[in-house]
Amino acid sequence: MTEFVVVGGGIDELRGVVRGEVLVAGEAGYAEAARVVMAEGRPGVVVRCAGAADVVAALRYAEARDLPVAVRSGGHNAAGFGTNDGGVVIDVRPMDEVKVLPDDVVRVGAGAAWGDVAARLGKLGLAISSGDTASVGVGGLMAGGGIGWMVRKHGLAIDNVVSAEVVTADGAVRRVDAVNEPELFWGLRGAAGSLGVVTSYDITAVRQPTVHYGTLLYPWTQTEQVLNGWAEYAATAPESLTSSLQLAPTMMADRQVPVAIMVCVAGDPAVLEPLRNLGTLLTDKVAEVPYAEVLSDMSMPADWRPRIRNGLFDMWWPDLTGRLLEARQQIPAMAMEIRALGGAFGAMPADATAFAHRDAQFMVNSVVMGTPDAQAAQDFDAFWETLRPNGAYLNFLSNPTDADVDSCYPESHRARLAALKQEVDPGNVFRNALSVAPQPE
Repeated sequence: MTEFVVVGGGIDELRGVVRGEVLVAGEAGYAEAARVVMAEGRPGVVVRCAGAADVVAALRYAEARDLPVAVRSGGHNAAGFGTNDGGVVIDVRPMDEVKVLPDDVVRVGAGAAWGDVAARLGKLGLAISSGDTASVGVGGLMAGGGIGWMVRKHGLAIDNVVSAEVVTADGAVRRVDAVNEPELFWGLRGAAGSLGVVTSYDITAVRQPTVHYGTLLYPWTQTEQVLNGWAEYAATAPESLTSSLQLAPTMMADRQVPVAIMVCVAGDPAVLEPLRNLGTLLTDKVAEVPYAEVLSDMSMPADWRPRIRNGLFDMWWPDLTGRLLEARQQIPAMAMEIRALGGAFGAMPADATAFAHRDAQFMVNSVVMGTPDAQAAQDFDAFWETLRPNGAYLNFLSNPTDADVDSCYPESHRARLAALKQEVDPGNVFRNALSVAPQPE
């Protein structure tokens, strides 16, 4: 384990011990490093870390001044956790290594973007089950679990991690796995980044050079029929099929936007035939593509701050369909995505990682588009109070509350995380609205 270097002086002393960049307001690169997708930050200093030693120095600098700490990788966290006001931002993006080790294990820097990881591995016929957005950072996705386009075939992204390097609040640089500090290894996989700064993960890749990926479209008039039929099939479909049903905001195209089912098949594409018969198929754009091509990006107006909530459901029932479709009419700016889970995702024991909800069969993710002012008239929170999901996925919560912490972590997981937090971060250095606080003995 490596101990803290002492950085008790000012910015010049910090720059003297950091290999990466140290940025303050007014300098080139500061504004871009301080801003994340969902928040405009104004940190006192941004340290663009070139390695674990830089993370240690940044933490020591923050500790000496009692400054809040934020950790940024891709900057896509829905709640804007990657920045702050007046504190220290530890930017891990320069740590973007992608190195193939023996037995198809890949060492991936926490600052790498998933699109780059997929493209580089694709040249070797390898893939990692990750998210669905190319510019999302490895560290941020892993903090919540990693639900991606092969989640039913290969599980969450964290399910394939075999070890991690992490800098904890005491300045120690630790390599943890199922044998070395197994409890910390357990917590790093899904604890909202609250236990330290992960600098790299060793992840088992799969031999999956291509997948069948694309979109099936159905008439908007058949929405209820298609949704119920998709949910029934998705609950028992072969695990090679991962799919999601997407409902665009009703404010678009005079409420006549087609229903979309997006699919990714890591195996025989014949599993798609039941989906093609759910209704009147308007468009079938499923094709065999390199896995890297399923990761895409989308842009939005600079002043938009989408309001995002989600829920995990252990089963589907027709009344849920009715509630969702009714809410679409009441909240015309709301988009919905319903993701099928199960398969390898559910095969993992509930207590295997800090992510707990392995019984979930579906995730309903909803997003109210527009600016905060435009969202004010939308009865979004009231809608979610009626749904009563079995849990929540922490990466898709833009305005988290204490109740959301309870939804993300069942009582047994919260107790275990609180004890672990007390051991590795008793001062609560790594804290955010979705982290579990340390529990003194």
